[in-house]
Amino acid sequence: MLKVDKKIILSFISLFILVGCTSDSEEELYSNCETDNMSFQIHISPYLENNCISCHNQNLSSGGIDYSRFAGIKSGVDDGSLLGSIKHETEYEAMPPNESKTDDCKINQIEAWINQGAINN
Repeated sequence: MLKVDKKIILSFISLFILVGCTSDSEEELYSNCETDNMSFQIHISPYLENNCISCHNQNLSSGGIDYSRFAGIKSGVDDGSLLGSIKHETEYEAMPPNESKTDDCKINQIEAWINQGAINN
């Protein structure tokens, strides 16, 4: 009887080890990415302020791009460069430079905001 108990215990331990070794991606674990009713002030502007405006402003204007005003942002939306750059699409310069691509949730939020009319709300 004691040998059966050891086999059962070892089986359960093996099962727990195998289950613990599954690899869920971060996106699968945190797939609750809100993309409905995107607000420029809440969802988009903070990202641009933290990642873009230090180089793309009216004083520096890297690449001739000024995202410190909504008109400049709208221009980047209209010509596709804003989304293309943060998605690291080959026809655009990858932004932010020398950094990994922006997380998929934030890209999806920016894309949703654009698809919802890119309103200054």
